[in-house]
Amino acid sequence: MKRKTSRREFLETACCGLAVGAFAGGCCSSRTNAPACAEAGVLGASEDFRFIEPFDGGIIHEQSGFPVLGTVPNNTGGGHMLKVKVSGVAPDSAKLKLFTADGRNIQVRQGNNTFQGVALLRDRVTEIRCRATINGVRREIRTRPVWAQNSFPRFRCYIDDHSFFFRDIARNKYKSLFDCFYLAKLRELHRNFGVKINLNCFNTTPERDFSLSMFPDTYKSEFEDNADWLRLAFHSENEFPDIPYLNATPEQLAADFDLVAGELKRIAGRAYTAGLQIHWADVPPDCYKVLADRGVKMLPTRGRKPDAKDKKICDFHLPDEILAYLHDYQGWMHFESGLIFYSASVGGCDWTPVDKIVPNILKRIEIPAKSHLVNIAGHEQYWWPFYKNFVPDIYERYATAFRFLLDRGYKPIWIEDGFFGGLPA
Repeated sequence: MKRKTSRREFLETACCGLAVGAFAGGCCSSRTNAPACAEAGVLGASEDFRFIEPFDGGIIHEQSGFPVLGTVPNNTGGGHMLKVKVSGVAPDSAKLKLFTADGRNIQVRQGNNTFQGVALLRDRVTEIRCRATINGVRREIRTRPVWAQNSFPRFRCYIDDHSFFFRDIARNKYKSLFDCFYLAKLRELHRNFGVKINLNCFNTTPERDFSLSMFPDTYKSEFEDNADWLRLAFHSENEFPDIPYLNATPEQLAADFDLVAGELKRIAGRAYTAGLQIHWADVPPDCYKVLADRGVKMLPTRGRKPDAKDKKICDFHLPDEILAYLHDYQGWMHFESGLIFYSASVGGCDWTPVDKIVPNILKRIEIPAKSHLVNIAGHEQYWWPFYKNFVPDIYERYATAFRFLLDRGYKPIWIEDGFFGGLPA
């Protein structure tokens, strides 16, 4: 009998299959199933005519490493331009024209059925095109690297699965939010480390003995007074069933989102945020617009090697080539919705012992392409002594992560601020 994967095993992979053709504008790359690209009809991309680098929608910055080659001064617009290696596959017999969509030609070299060049990026998104006539047919392909200009080392903290603290405060009618031990401990983390903490919330407790509609609005001003470091966001209607939005319709997701967001706005006012994580990190692509229309900018997921044997989960239905890119790099933009999917996990604090916190962070930040954005994440229930998997040293696990990152020069950010998590918009 096949063993059912536990919730913890699922969550440990992310903390945080779809055809390529469903992701409009994708480009064939070294990580891509090129025949699938050809079938998708992406500007004529095929096995024998495609870009390899830069990856379409891939987010790069000055310090992310290859295909970035450095920067050069921008003598016309000020500042600097990003120098990027361009490469691809094309028959040696094809006469190529490599250029940017704004009309700048790129010198191209051909050999061994490949082509290479160097592009200078001026804007956040630069469309690079390659045109050729192959077997008498005019063909054109494109790739669109996304430049996260002036990126810097930063981290965000989000904690999922919130319902218990709402119930505790409402039942005990505390004078202050911070009479609840859990929020008091989070405030202690903020005071000691200056961190910003995002709480992703359910509408109801797992037992459904409490809902947000039962929480009074009398703490609204206190939430707002602390909104510089504490914010509340939608997560799901309830903890169960597992992966609630795996096959959700846009209407279902919109209804749950609006229900929870409406209650959080009533309860917390300006402390509400769209900077969320979806429960189990999965919605179908036709739900992306639902999230984008409600102010969501970025969604944490995980990368995955093409030959990985583990089960595909917590991946927002992203195709294998996108997950492979996110295994090696930090972010990818879905142009149709504007959402950015990013990989920044260093393992959940819930199940990472104190002595493993720093080694886990180092595994990520020692790789330049994956080093600038780090998630410190976990789940509310592990803080509560009545929970069966209560973690007595949970505070020290978070504190260890924050202390190490701050000592390394990382800055706390809100993921919804600016572009790509705290960069200038």
